Amino acid sequence: MVAIGWLGWWMAVMAAGPGVEAEQYVCIERFSERVVVAYWLGTGRCNLVAIRGQKGLAIIDTEMSPRIMAPIKAKIERTFGRNDWKYVIDTHAHVHHAGGNACFKGATVVGHENLPEDMEWLVRKQVDPEAKRRDLEWASLTLRNLEEALRQVAGHRVYTRRIQAEMCFWNLYIEDLREGYEIVKPTVTFADEHTLDLGDVQLQLVFFGKGHSLSDTLVYIPQEKLLVSGAIVYQRMHLPEIGERSELKDVHRFLAVLDKFMAPEVPIKRVISSHSRPLLKSDLAPVRGYYQRMLDGVQAAIAEGLTLEQVNERLAQRTAFRHFQEPPPGHWAYGMHERNLRNLWHILQGRQPPPLDFGDRFDSGANPPH
Repeated sequence: MVAIGWLGWWMAVMAAGPGVEAEQYVCIERFSERVVVAYWLGTGRCNLVAIRGQKGLAIIDTEMSPRIMAPIKAKIERTFGRNDWKYVIDTHAHVHHAGGNACFKGATVVGHENLPEDMEWLVRKQVDPEAKRRDLEWASLTLRNLEEALRQVAGHRVYTRRIQAEMCFWNLYIEDLREGYEIVKPTVTFADEHTLDLGDVQLQLVFFGKGHSLSDTLVYIPQEKLLVSGAIVYQRMHLPEIGERSELKDVHRFLAVLDKFMAPEVPIKRVISSHSRPLLKSDLAPVRGYYQRMLDGVQAAIAEGLTLEQVNERLAQRTAFRHFQEPPPGHWAYGMHERNLRNLWHILQGRQPPPLDFGDRFDSGANPPH
C-alpha cells in the first residue's frame, strides 16, 4: 500500500488551494541578509537567486512557468518581508530559467541581446499545436513515471515527500501549458557587460558567449563575493558545452570570461550553479581547462591531418577528460562531448555545424536541457 494514495493526495492539494499547498515544497537557503537561494524540492533542483537591495528586490531565473514560480515568489517575499521587485534576470531561456517572468509585473526583465531569440522556443511550444502536443506528452510521461516511483517507495517518508513535490510541480506545469501562459521577454538587453544598481549592492552581468544557449549570462555580486554561474558551471563534474551555434570568438570568450573570474583579485567565496549545491571558485578551473585542452587538441589534430573519427579517439572523454561525468543514455547531455568535438572541428575549419539549438531538440521530442 502507498503511504498516501496519489488521487487522495491530489484532491487534498486542490481542496487546500494549489498555491498554498505548493509552498510547502519550496526550499529557501539563506546565504546572507541580502541573498537567498530558492528551489523546488526534488531531484530536479534549479537554484533561483533572490537579492534584497536598498532600491528593491531582484531575482535571477524564474523556473518553468508562472504557476510554479508563484509559490516560490511568495515564499521569498515572506522571507525578505518585502515585495518590491525591481529586476528579473534570465541567465538563459532553457526549461527552468525564464518561464515564470510573467509573475513579476512591473519589474524590469534583463538579459543578453540574444535572449529574445533564445526564448522563441518557449513561445513555439504554446502556439505550435504539434510542439505543444509533444511537450504535454513529455510532461505527462514524466508524471506517470513519478506515480510509479511513488508506489515503489511506499512507506519511505523522505522519498515519498520528494516524489509528491515533483508531482505537484509537474501538475502545475501541465495546467499552465494547457491554458497557455505569457512569455515575457527582456525590455533591457546588453551585448557584453551590464551593471544593475540596487543601492547597497550591484549585480554585474557578463555575457559568456554562445555555448549552452545563445544568451548564457553570469552574474557577479561583489558585495557578497558571489558568482551566479547559470548553466556555465552547471554542477561539479558536469561537461561544459560548445554549441551548434558557437563560433570561434565564443570559445575564446569562454576562456577570457573564466580568466576574469578566476583572477586572484576577484573575491569569490561561493559559486551558485543552476542545478547543484553551492560550488567553490576552484570549480571554475576544470571548466576552463576543458575548453583550453579541447581548443589546443582539435587545432593540433587538424594540423596533423587527422580525421574527425581519429580526433574522437584521441580526445575521448573516458581517457582525456576523466574528471567529468559521462551522462547516461536518455539524459539531455548524453553524447555532449562528442557533439563538442564535432562542433569545434567544424568551427576551426571555418564551417559552422548544422544549426540545431536546444529548442529544436526539445521540439523534436528529446529530453530537454536545463
